[in-house]
Amino acid sequence: MEASQQFFTDTSSAARPPEVAQAYGELQGGQPGQAYATSQAYIDTHNDSPYRWEAFYVAGQSLAAQGQFADGKDRLDIAIEKTNDRNLKALAMIGRADCNMGLGKYSIASREYHWVELRYKDVKGVQQDELMFKLGIAAKKANNREWADYWFNQVNELYHSGPYAERARQENSRFTPPNKNEAPLVYYLGAFEFSKPEKAEEAAAELRGKGYRDVEVVTTSHFRSTSYEVHVGKFTSRNEAGRAQVDAQLAGLSTSVKPATVDPLR
Repeated sequence: MEASQQFFTDTSSAARPPEVAQAYGELQGGQPGQAYATSQAYIDTHNDSPYRWEAFYVAGQSLAAQGQFADGKDRLDIAIEKTNDRNLKALAMIGRADCNMGLGKYSIASREYHWVELRYKDVKGVQQDELMFKLGIAAKKANNREWADYWFNQVNELYHSGPYAERARQENSRFTPPNKNEAPLVYYLGAFEFSKPEKAEEAAAELRGKGYRDVEVVTTSHFRSTSYEVHVGKFTSRNEAGRAQVDAQLAGLSTSVKPATVDPLR
């Protein structure tokens, strides 16, 4: 599980000490070792600075980025305990949960992610789709498939165009069932059917050009004839497919909801 790449920002960021700003930049720039050295130096020499807790946050994230999850968690714990800023506290809590994920403490991480999801919805720096995705991953690793699927579905339903929607869909148990020999059930929208493959490919290309995702041409057999169907989307529930069908209809595309199976992820 990758560590969170969120960084604390507030209205006073222009006044942030250059050492702390430098440490942020080093961490964001892929130099966690240098970021740790810079932030730790600031911690050691600025006992009374109001930005000291930010330095602890950067130090903790820097250690986590190097796989030193236990030490990273210790520094993030200090930031959580000492700061009065809700933004910094929420992001440090996510970082601590990331560390527990790295340590294999999945149930603890799940509870910590959930606490942030419940208590810090107002914090703009928290990406809710990322947080829900991590909740799903933590639950999945803790062998709670039902709870994991709930959060993966939440990501898809609330943030279907976001960067975590596709990953959440692939992690859903419909795509990765516990039985590795079981083909997962999904739903798709049937858009067109042709007797010639080139016509189907033309229609599929047109749909892709309009922004439709997961457009496929599928060869099917009906009695002794062969046809070529144009399928749109892959959905983990009939309700999700139904909502997509309504959207397609509003855009002028008539479709039907159909079930299918896909090859399991290995």
